[in-house]
Amino acid sequence: MGEGQTPLVGSRQLAHLHFKLEQTNPSGSYKDRFIAAELSRVLLQGQRVCVATSSGNTGSSLAAYCARYDVRCAILVNADAPAGKLLQMQAHGAKVIRIAQFAASAAVTERVFAQLQEFTARGTASLVVSAFRYCPGGMQGVKAIAREIVQQFPGVRHVFVPVGGGGLFAAVSDEMQAIQPQTLVHAVQPEGCPTLWNAWRNGLDRIAPVESTTRISGLSVPFDIDAGLALRMLRQGGGQAFAVSDGEVFDAQRHLLRREGIYAEPAGAAALAGYRQACRNGAVREGEAAVCLVTGHGFKDPASIASAAEETPSYHSDGGDLLAVLEEVTR
Repeated sequence: MGEGQTPLVGSRQLAHLHFKLEQTNPSGSYKDRFIAAELSRVLLQGQRVCVATSSGNTGSSLAAYCARYDVRCAILVNADAPAGKLLQMQAHGAKVIRIAQFAASAAVTERVFAQLQEFTARGTASLVVSAFRYCPGGMQGVKAIAREIVQQFPGVRHVFVPVGGGGLFAAVSDEMQAIQPQTLVHAVQPEGCPTLWNAWRNGLDRIAPVESTTRISGLSVPFDIDAGLALRMLRQGGGQAFAVSDGEVFDAQRHLLRREGIYAEPAGAAALAGYRQACRNGAVREGEAAVCLVTGHGFKDPASIASAAEETPSYHSDGGDLLAVLEEVTR
């Protein structure tokens, strides 16, 4: 549906920084690259039913593409998934199943995945999960992000990628190492769900499950789906991992909204939060060119947008006092 070839735009406020606008994909996130490739495989196999797990964006994308290609789909989400993503899924006709503590509790999430695999083993439906562990063919479509960045910005030194399950980072890092290994790909993860970051910081090879406390929808994946693969890619490529607070992510989202004109959900601003931290600690030196992935559109998480909007109040006028109001708001 026209996925891919997303814009790369320079920051108006931060020198040497560019944003890869993945929220301009058809359903509003980079997941369209994955779904386009994965659903092609599903259709070639003659399958007409999909079940998926999603924090929101995979489900939204799958629902859109399934609507276009007449495939039935059921999507399992956390009970607290953002309203914008749920509405998008349901508007396209997907059947949504909300599960308490899914993607927050490692035990609940593992139990759900076990039952999903049992169900799809019957052969009546395909399991769609945006991870190399479950859908390696579909994840090949995500690698195009790295190729596009190199085509659009050959001199880039650093790329910052948000990490939830780890598949996006693994895809971008793997492809970047193959085509331009001098570019460092860095992982950015919420402090409240630091699966990869914990292992990287402590020199461990195994991803330990955590109890997720982050409010950043899309980055709450409390056990190893692709985080182990992402960890290996991170070490091979020489990048670093950054753990950022939810507050830093929301602040980065406001920067995109107010200073750059970029309408992004919180997860889409996480890379910028990591970039800021890297600049503070010297991981990015002055003058080095960098790219942050903006992975999802602002309409995905209306609550976070409403919170930002409340800081800029509206004004009321009966028309007679309009000049006074204009003077006040433009002061």
